[in-house]
Amino acid sequence: MVGRPRKPHFTVREIVLLALLAALIVVTKMVLRMPIRVPGHSGVLWMAALVIGRGLVKRPWAGTILGFVSGVLAVLFVGGAEGPLLWVKYLAPGMVLDLIDVLVPIGFEDRFLGTLAGAIANCAKLLSATVIALLMGLPAGFLVVGLGASAVSHAFFGGLGGWLGSYLLRRLGPILNGPAAVSLSTDAETRVGA
Repeated sequence: MVGRPRKPHFTVREIVLLALLAALIVVTKMVLRMPIRVPGHSGVLWMAALVIGRGLVKRPWAGTILGFVSGVLAVLFVGGAEGPLLWVKYLAPGMVLDLIDVLVPIGFEDRFLGTLAGAIANCAKLLSATVIALLMGLPAGFLVVGLGASAVSHAFFGGLGGWLGSYLLRRLGPILNGPAAVSLSTDAETRVGA
C-alpha cells in the first residue's frame, strides 16, 4: 500500500526566518512608535514585515505561524489593554495572508497583491481588536462610532505597508534565497540568450 507523499516540514532556515521576523514585528511595535494619532498607522511596518515573511516562506500556515509567534511575544513583552488576548490581534493578519495566498497564488512579490493583502490584513487586525473589546465588555456604541474612519485608515496604512513589503520582498528575495537562486537565474538567462 502506497501512502500519500508527505509534504516537507519547515526547514530550520524557515523557522529561524519566521522567528526573526516575528521578533522584528514586536520590536517595531515597542520601539518605533510614531507620534501621530491616526488609527492603524503601525500597519506600515507591521504589514510590511508580515508580507515579507509570508513571501519568503512559501509554505502553508507560514503567515499564521508568524502571526501567532509575534502575538505570543507581544503578550510577553508589549502588553496592552487586551491583556492575554492580545495575541489574537497578531494572529488574524497572518491567517488572512495565508488565505489570500491560497486564493490568489501569484506571490506577494506582486505589488498590487501585496498592497491589497496588507490593507485586508490590517483591517483584520482592526476587526479582531473590535471583537476582543466587545468580549471584554466595552460599550458597542463607542466602538461602532469610530469604526468607519478607523477602517479606512487601517486599510490605507496596511496597504502602504503591504506595498512596502512586496517591494522589499522583490529586492530581498534573490539575496535571501542564496547564491543558488541567483546562479540558476543567470544560467537560465545564459541559455535563453544563446
